[in-house]
Amino acid sequence: MKGITRNYVRLNDAINKMFGYVLAFVLAFMTVIIFWQVIARYVVGSSLTWSEELSRFLMIFMVLIGSSLALRDGKLISVEVVQEALKGKAKKWLIVIAHLISIIFYIILIVYGLRVAENFGNQIAPGTRISMYFIYLSLPIGGFLLLMNSVTCILEEFSGRKE
Repeated sequence: MKGITRNYVRLNDAINKMFGYVLAFVLAFMTVIIFWQVIARYVVGSSLTWSEELSRFLMIFMVLIGSSLALRDGKLISVEVVQEALKGKAKKWLIVIAHLISIIFYIILIVYGLRVAENFGNQIAPGTRISMYFIYLSLPIGGFLLLMNSVTCILEEFSGRKE
């Protein structure tokens, strides 16, 4: 069982590392197109019609993917008054219960995110001409990554070590 847990944690860390690189690339790309938008507006006199919309869509993906990476590293904002007051097994079980409650939310996010993507997938974004299906698909993707990282955090609580 420990081998399966270790392999799952390593796979999850590899996926997180890949998405970390994707986030770095997306942030760099957003910086370039927003910079170009400003230059085009003030130097050329006309702005790019698609850059603001694309930046907004990329930001949505960045927030959802980045929140899953922050969850894994324990860097999400949380109130830790009760958690810091507890010691030993009580603290461990409080963390596990918090993750289990969060997992319920992530499952809801995945299920309803897929429904929203299917229901509004026929709409086309006006500036970029991208189907809104791909934009709304950020909800189940982000929910799935959050779910994976929550499961990893629970497994690490029980294995007693963080890789």
